[in-house]
Amino acid sequence: MPYFDYSATTPCDPEVSKALLEADRDYVANPNASHALGRTSRAFLDERIRSIQTRLGLIQKEIVFTSGASESNNLAIKGVANKLPEKKHIVSSLIEHSSVVAPLTYLMRAGYDLDFVTLDEDGRYDLESLTSLIREDTCLVTLVAVDSETGIRQPVEEAALIAREKGVLFHCDATQAIGKCPIDLNAFDLVSFSVHKFYGPKGIGGLIRNQGLELIPLINGGKSLTNVRSGTPAVSFVAAAAKAIELFTFDEVRRFDHVKAMNDKLREALGEIPSITFNTNRYGIPHILNLSLIGKDSDETVEWLSERGIYLTARSACSGKEGFSRSVHAITKDEARATSSIRISLSHLTTMDELEQLIQALKERTAD
Repeated sequence: MPYFDYSATTPCDPEVSKALLEADRDYVANPNASHALGRTSRAFLDERIRSIQTRLGLIQKEIVFTSGASESNNLAIKGVANKLPEKKHIVSSLIEHSSVVAPLTYLMRAGYDLDFVTLDEDGRYDLESLTSLIREDTCLVTLVAVDSETGIRQPVEEAALIAREKGVLFHCDATQAIGKCPIDLNAFDLVSFSVHKFYGPKGIGGLIRNQGLELIPLINGGKSLTNVRSGTPAVSFVAAAAKAIELFTFDEVRRFDHVKAMNDKLREALGEIPSITFNTNRYGIPHILNLSLIGKDSDETVEWLSERGIYLTARSACSGKEGFSRSVHAITKDEARATSSIRISLSHLTTMDELEQLIQALKERTAD
């Protein structure tokens, strides 16, 4: 099946599914229970958490496990804003995921000021712009590491250093970065991720935070793993997350090299078509190739390909039905490219046969 929507979600690796089911079977007790079975579950859970922290290279960081990056983004943004109510200013960008845009919009309606970092000619954050936007009343800078629609890798580590020098907290949505490209997770105060982006199950994600960094919870209730999110600890899902992270850290180089080879092949073949323009530039990670079929509506192209058994998308799956790519428009300032763009997402699972089917289909589509 020619599936090219891996940036939206990935299939759960069989080893990850096995880890989840075994943990669900063998560790049935609540890890917070005081009896022996509860202590056994807690020991197993703590071991898996240490594995995640070690493999991600986390230093003096705590992981708040959530239902996914959308919840993590909301917890980070609203949690900081509610903890620092005297500061009513936030800095972000025009290429953020909807799960960042929505809580920011909510806060704007509640009286917060919001400023957007300027993008340079390569579609990356202008760090001078960021420096100029931070104010005395800025409570948070929230910037995405990899744009989910164009795949452009942003200089978030440098941006975080600017925020730290000015005494402002920095949140990074690393959902499209973890498991795909190198990123220094210790550079940030808060980091969001989803496990289903790197071949784990849907329904588990995390917010990495500095130890001692206080947030106002979104979910209040009984005792859990932290004071930030209540709910019975999801032992089996954490076990699955640990296995997914173990697999990609073990096989990271081979996976990356395979995806890059697929990306290079696509660029070579599609670059020969005059009506195709690439929106992903030299700063893009190889897992995402965004391009425009000038004169062809994005949504119509997606449906045309779907009817032929080829599956990709025009935009982030959570972006709604605007009819154009906000990211492509923000980067190119070109409405024609934004309304005709599609996102091709590649994986270490992508085969050459699948790639050839996509190439031939796009040649046929542009020839209509």
